[in-house]
Amino acid sequence: MSDASHITPIEGVIQEYAWGGKAFLAQLLHREKSPETPWAEYWLGAHPKGAAKLPGGGKLSEYIAQAPVEALGTSVARAFGSRLPFLLKVLDVDAMLSIQVHPTKAAAEEGFAREEQSGPERTAPNRNYRDDNHKPELGVALTDFYLLHGFRAAEAIRESLDGHPEWQSLLPVLDRDGVRGVYEYIMKAPQGEINTLLQPTVDRLLSAKQDDLLHPDYWARRAIEQYSRDGNHDRGMFSIYWFNLVRLQPGEGIFQDAGIPHAYLQGACVELMANSDNVLRGGLTPKHIDVPELLRHTICDRVVPEILAPRPTEDGWEHYPTPAPDFALLRRSFGEEVVRVPSTDKPSILLLLDGELADEDGRTLLHQDQRAFFVPPGNGLHLRAVAPGTLYRATVGES
Repeated sequence: MSDASHITPIEGVIQEYAWGGKAFLAQLLHREKSPETPWAEYWLGAHPKGAAKLPGGGKLSEYIAQAPVEALGTSVARAFGSRLPFLLKVLDVDAMLSIQVHPTKAAAEEGFAREEQSGPERTAPNRNYRDDNHKPELGVALTDFYLLHGFRAAEAIRESLDGHPEWQSLLPVLDRDGVRGVYEYIMKAPQGEINTLLQPTVDRLLSAKQDDLLHPDYWARRAIEQYSRDGNHDRGMFSIYWFNLVRLQPGEGIFQDAGIPHAYLQGACVELMANSDNVLRGGLTPKHIDVPELLRHTICDRVVPEILAPRPTEDGWEHYPTPAPDFALLRRSFGEEVVRVPSTDKPSILLLLDGELADEDGRTLLHQDQRAFFVPPGNGLHLRAVAPGTLYRATVGES
C-alpha cells in the first residue's frame, strides 16, 4: 500500500570537478549556475564527502546513524555496519576522467588500515585509501557515453605497437613479459622516455584531425590538448590504444568490477556504486599516481566489454544485473499509469529523470524541483503519472 508519509525528500550534493560539464546537471535539477562552473557529479547517498540533505537542514547520514535499523532494515544494518551500502550519482563528463582502478574489499580494508596508521591524512592529495570499502560501479548512459574499459587482447596491443613506428621498441617487452610487462614498463618509465615515445604520435595527431569518436586517435588528441604541457605528455595516452574503447547508447549499462582499469571519456550517465571514494589512478590526470599500488591491483588480462541491457521484472520495472551485493539498479519508464514501488526489507532511493509523479491523494511528489526521495524499508508506494517520464530506483543487492 502507499505510504508517502514515511518517505523523505532528499537533495543531492553537487561536486564541481574540473572535468564536469556546464549545462546537463543544471538543466536536470532546474537550477541556475555560473556558465563557467563545471558541475560534474550529483551525489545521492550518505557518503561523508557529500551526504544528501534532508528537509530542515539535516543529512541522510545523520538520520541513518541515529536509527540504522529503521532506516536500513535489520539485515542491511547488520551486513553493512549500519551504513547505507550504495551511492547513487548522476555524472556529466565533459573532459576525460583519469584512468583508474578500484580495490577489492579486502585490499581496501588492508590499505585503509595501513594508511590510517602511517599516513598520509585522509584529505591529503597523495592518499590512496580514503575509506575501507571496495568500489564496484554500474554506469547507465543517459546520452551517448564513451569510456575505456579493460585491456584489449595481446594481439590488438601488438597491432598498436606495429602501427606506431616510434613504439616498436616496446615489442620485445610485450613478447618477453606480456601485456602486464609492457604496461608496467610504461608506468615505471622516466618522463623523458615517455616524451620520446609519444612525441611523434603527438606531432602526427596535431597535424591531422580525427573526428571519429570510436577511433582512439580522437581521444589521444583530446588527451594532448588536456594534459600535454611544456613537451611533457601523459603516459595514459598508451592506455587509450591498449584498452577497449566503448560507446554506450542511452539506456545501456556497464559494470566496473575491482581491478578493471577504466576511464569515462564523455557523456552523461546514472552511476550506482558501493559507498566508497577509493581510486588508484593510472594516467590522464595531474593527480597523484602510486604506480606500485596501481600495478598491485590492476587486472591486465583481456576483457571483452559486456554491455548490459535492463531485464524486465514481474512488477513492471527493469533491472540491470550485476554481481555486487552492495547495490541494485532498476528503471521504470511510465506513461499515463500507476507506478508501483514495491515494499521490501531494504532501503531505496528514487531518482526521477523526467516526468512527474503524484501520490494517491494527488500531491505531486516527484517533479523537476524535487527529483529524489529516500524510501526506508517496509514502505511501498503507488504513484500516479502526471506527465510521462523515467524513474530510477537504487537499492541494496542480493548477498
